[in-house]
Formats: sequence, C-alpha cells, structure tokens
Amino acid sequence: MYITSTGNTSIEGNYSVCQFSHPYPLSNRFRGNVKFLMSSFKCSSAGLFPSGVTGLGFGMEGEGEVLYWTVPWDRRLLAQRGKRPAGPLFKFTCLKGSICQLQLPHCELHSKGGCDFLSVAHVMDDSLEFIRDVQITDKHVILNINGFSAYGVVKEDDSPTVPIRSLVLLFYKLPVVPKKRSILNVLLLPRNVMIREVGKEIKDVKQYFGWNMNIFGNINSRIMFYTFVDFESYENYIPTFQLFLQTVVKQVDLLLKEHDGAESVWDRLVWLPAPSANPPTLSGEDFITKHRVKLEERMGELQPILLKLQDCKVLNDVEREKIDNISSRIQRNKALLDMIMRKGPRAQEQFYQTLKKEDPYLVEYLEEETS
Repeated sequence: MYITSTGNTSIEGNYSVCQFSHPYPLSNRFRGNVKFLMSSFKCSSAGLFPSGVTGLGFGMEGEGEVLYWTVPWDRRLLAQRGKRPAGPLFKFTCLKGSICQLQLPHCELHSKGGCDFLSVAHVMDDSLEFIRDVQITDKHVILNINGFSAYGVVKEDDSPTVPIRSLVLLFYKLPVVPKKRSILNVLLLPRNVMIREVGKEIKDVKQYFGWNMNIFGNINSRIMFYTFVDFESYENYIPTFQLFLQTVVKQVDLLLKEHDGAESVWDRLVWLPAPSANPPTLSGEDFITKHRVKLEERMGELQPILLKLQDCKVLNDVEREKIDNISSRIQRNKALLDMIMRKGPRAQEQFYQTLKKEDPYLVEYLEEETS
C-alpha cells in the first residue's frame, strides 16, 4: 500500500515485516516512580506502519525498534501558551534504527473546521515547542521528525466549539449478590482516546461495548453531571453517568441527546449479558482488599471468629493472645487483618468463609454496597 506523507513523498508500508506489542508494564529504567504501560514496535525494513493498538503511525527509514507510552500533560504550561490537549501525549524512545515520520491520531472533523486549530506539541525535558508544519488527514496529524522525545496533538485554547468524532463506551457490571442491582457505566470520550487505558482504569467490569459517534461540544463540555475526559491524566476515566438497574435486565434502550436540546445524537438498543448460572464470588483476598477499611471499622465480636481460625490452624496461641490483649476494637480488627493478609490466599479464604458464617449480614451488606 502507498500512503502520502508530508512533503508530497510516498512511503510504502509492508505489514508482514512489522510487529506491534500490546501494552505491558514499563520498566523502572524509563518510568521512574510512575506507573505506565509501554508498547513496542519493531520493523525489518523501511516503510510506514500503522498501529491498531494506539492509532499511531511510524514512518521508518529502515529496520528499527521503538518503545512508546503515554504520559500526563502539563496543562498549566500549555495554558500559558494558549493551548489545550487534543489527544494523548506520547513519549518515545528509539532503540534501533531511524524514524522519519510520525502520525498522531486526532478526533476532529474536517467538515466542521476543527482541524484548522490543531498543531503538535513537542515536549522536551526543559522546553516546549509547537509544530505547525504538519499535514492533517481525516484521522491523523502527520509530521516529519528526526528525533524523539514526547509528541501530542494540541488545539488553540480559544478555538470554537465544534463536533468531534467520539466514542460511547458502556461498561456493564453484574451484581455480586444475585438478584441485586446491576450498574451500566456510560462514558463519552474523544475518538482518539487510548481504549486500553480506559479498560485498565475501569475496575471490576466484565464487559464493555463501543460505538463511534459525533458529539457536539469539545472535551470540556458538560454532559449531564460530569465532564468529558480532558487528557490531564490517565487515571480520570470516570463515567459520564451511571444507570443503576434494580434488577438484572436483558436490554436497555439508551438515548443520548444534546444538553438542553431535543435532537438525538445517539440511540441504541443495548443487549446486556446475562449473569451466569453460578455467578462468580469474590475470593478471600479480593474481599479483604476491597473492604479493608470498613472491615476494620465494622467487625464486632471477634471471639467466635478467632476461635474458628485457631481451630483451623490459621492463628496460633501466641497470635490469638496478642489480639486479645489489644483494648481498642478497631485496632484488634486491624491486627487480625494484618495477620491474615501476611499468611497468604488460603488463610484469607478461610477468614472470608468464617466471617460469612459468623457475621453474614455484614458480608452481605459490604458485597451489596459495591454490586
């Protein structure tokens, strides 16, 4: 295939000679004390290679290997220069070879004029520059480069509000306790968001669905009670809104309208997955980790629990006596949980099952609260 690059030259891409990896934890060599997921790209010849994982495209002069990951924007620094983020900020390291072209995904619509206000921010350790000499296609901002650091698409801060290509992501959470409420989380996100980052941040969700759509409003517009994700960090993928379903349902007719308007921008009949015949339950480790603070506060009479744990050899006489000698109820609970967590999954599971028998209402309350 042939794709025209900036400068009216052509680069031929051969998909059979390149390899993109799925994101994996970034080594300490590159991340410092911050947690990021890193992707890698390898090619054995020159060409233009698009990534289905991130939407990026790499123009390579020959054989090469590139590592890349997303990092948070410095929004204050951008605002001082009259800019705001219009996509993720990607940081690159070229381990081998030379790259001549970079394609960054954007979510603007040419027909609505949003592309007229785009540029690329080149973020270095001690400086920031904006690159206007770029080519903008329907999906990418393309620029020629001769070195690596961090690049991201930005937009003029005072640019008008126009429609963008967007995603509706539905994350459905089945109830932990059968026949209790289920939750449908609805996220409205720009189309060039990193889907895998969203999935990583939405915890304990079994399935999600995605659709493309055009939404009127920029990434700072208000929809219902929340705002669009603003790319400030990759830990803020909160639902735009949530539907709390008091019973498990098979389908939902979901309609999204403009704020204070009657026009529908998205309408789908959503089929929701049915709960399994044997719904999964939390493991002891998951239960303690998830409800640790409330267990410390709410566990009451420990003697029946301690006796059972001692009978099962989870606690020995010395440990039992140590807990009994603590006067504060909360401190006793904390000491018990500390011991259980140190002893591993089998001890944690035994504690969980014991608590379900000795204090079933507390366990049901905690599980229902997060279902």
